[in-house]
Amino acid sequence: MGVLVLRGVHKQFGAHEVVRDLSLVIPKGSCFGLLGPNGAGKTTTLRMCLGLTTPTSGSIELLGHPLPAQAVAARQRVGVVPQFDNLDPDFTCAENMLVWGRYFGISDAESKAKTPALMAFAGLSGRENASIKELSGGMK
Repeated sequence: MGVLVLRGVHKQFGAHEVVRDLSLVIPKGSCFGLLGPNGAGKTTTLRMCLGLTTPTSGSIELLGHPLPAQAVAARQRVGVVPQFDNLDPDFTCAENMLVWGRYFGISDAESKAKTPALMAFAGLSGRENASIKELSGGMK
């Protein structure tokens, strides 16, 4: 059994087929990259794997959770590193953490309590009140 399992996944937008018969199993502890040219369906596939987009047919399980039915529970257990950051440049680091915590159903109190440890984990201790604009690409 894998951490992420796709079985015969298809996705269409109207008559346009974006993903065709995609099946894969990503085992625990592996590193996986989704590569391909523009328009190949990478973003759509990722959105389906996070339960943000519903496949036209086929099935997806993330950490044993069927998607999209249990997407929130699955997303609470994974991290995603997008190609570009989605941080709000008008917010501080701590404010961005609070907003992103809300996306994953984490209470404001819990987010605020965990922020110092997470900032330390990322090597950003003391930067909680720094503007995102002040950070390098790697820090973001």
